[in-house]
Amino acid sequence: MNPQLLYTVSGPKTLYEMTREEAQEALAKTDIILLPAGAVEQHGPHLPLGADTIQGVDMCKRTQLLLEAEGTRVVVAPPFMYGLSSAHMDFPGTITLTPHTMLSVMEETCLSLYRHGFRKFALIMAHGGNWPIMQVAAQSIVAQTTDADVICLNWLDIVHDQYPKILTSKKHEGHSGEGETARMLSSTPKLVEMQRARTFYPETAAPTETAYPGGFFKPKRSMKATTQYGSVGDPKLATAETGDKIYDVIVRWLADNIKREFGRRT
Repeated sequence: MNPQLLYTVSGPKTLYEMTREEAQEALAKTDIILLPAGAVEQHGPHLPLGADTIQGVDMCKRTQLLLEAEGTRVVVAPPFMYGLSSAHMDFPGTITLTPHTMLSVMEETCLSLYRHGFRKFALIMAHGGNWPIMQVAAQSIVAQTTDADVICLNWLDIVHDQYPKILTSKKHEGHSGEGETARMLSSTPKLVEMQRARTFYPETAAPTETAYPGGFFKPKRSMKATTQYGSVGDPKLATAETGDKIYDVIVRWLADNIKREFGRRT
């Protein structure tokens, strides 16, 4: 029996999908690499456990296409599949690394790529829990090399500022809510189980999230203490068209920052 086709993968190829010769050809054209940092964790009853990683790869591929259309070549690395997801361990299927392990994985991945000729590393946050480790990894990679440039990019604040203009919901949409569900409908609609989606809004929304930049940081201990469903918001409002609009905001912001920091090389 032939396996059932669950979903398709769109290009361009990531480094993981290239042959050795294709990787060598790419290195002859650019030393910029984008590394999405995702997770395998619960995303409510309707989204796959790999939602963060899927979105991270998708936004990096879209950013690659935009950058190349504007004259800057880049390569997308394989994603960091597992992240810091301890707050979701009360839900089955979640896999989490310890901060020490994730830091080591990020460092050693980037140092391997550095050895082959990559010099400009853009660590793209695809899961909020990874944000603190990404910053430490960036500092460590710079300290261990002579000429590596590393930036960490967290697009959450940018997107949340635009949510009132894009989303149907006028309430707080959080983890696996309308916004994230819309992005998944745009990326891999066949993996979204919309009939399982549940609407849930906490009585009081937290003033900050662990992923947001700024002067306040509080690690989340248990997502289940916040929401019994594992999601916050109304995912049933989501559409693929909304997801495309959100991706457009993210990708434009990522591309602008990468061009500003790493310049143009064709």
